[in-house]
Amino acid sequence: MPEERRFCDRCMNRTVHDITEEPDAIYTYKRRRLYTCRECGKKSLKRGLRPSAESVY
Repeated sequence: MPEERRFCDRCMNRTVHDITEEPDAIYTYKRRRLYTCRECGKKSLKRGLRPSAESVY
C-alpha cells in the first residue's frame, strides 16, 4: 500500500499515512484521496502533495 508522511488532525503531528486508492479513479494531485493514519487509525480526505514540491515536505 502506498504511504506518505502527512499531518494528522488527531495526533497533531506529521505521521505515516496509508493511501486507500479506488481502482476506477484517475488521480491528479488536486483530487482528494482517503488517507488513514497508522498511529491512531483516523481516516481523512486530503489533497495529494504537489509533484514538483515533494522535497519541501
